[in-house]
Amino acid sequence: MTRIRKDEAPASGNLDRRTFMQATGLLAATTLGAGLALPALAGEPGGASARTKVSGRRKLGKLEVSSLGLGCQDMTGAFYGTAPRRADMITLIRTAYDRGVTFFDAAEAYGPLEVERILGEGIAPFRNQVVITSKFGWDIDPETGRFVGGLNSRPEHIRRAVEAMLKRLKTDRIDLLYQHRVDPKVP
Repeated sequence: MTRIRKDEAPASGNLDRRTFMQATGLLAATTLGAGLALPALAGEPGGASARTKVSGRRKLGKLEVSSLGLGCQDMTGAFYGTAPRRADMITLIRTAYDRGVTFFDAAEAYGPLEVERILGEGIAPFRNQVVITSKFGWDIDPETGRFVGGLNSRPEHIRRAVEAMLKRLKTDRIDLLYQHRVDPKVP
């Protein structure tokens, strides 16, 4: 792949088609490489992960979390490609915890709904030692996962969404709940 020196980059910040394709090819290769590395990350014997532990803590208000969190967005393959096996994702969640990760991010829109189920199952053995975040704001039917359309942050919808999240996550609380998208119809 041709490298672009800083002095050769377009002044406007816009890339020509060839440069754009090269950059996205590199990104795709990196993503593929990360996917192929999943067994090592999930704790294959003798892998680098056997020696790696997350260090450091961060404060989010009164919550204390690991300096590295695990975003669970594509644990169903709904966004970026081939669906990983559910058992592999649960193993990944548990391995992350074993390596010191205590911050796990999900949303009702991821899957939709299914990522919260996977996360709930994955963290069940150590729920009280981790922080879960989830998000609301899309107009998603909390029972079926069907996108009704647009955004919905009406209080009654939020209540219904959160009650369903708690069931999917198999927990009595969501440690950090926030709005995924601002609903301009709700002040």
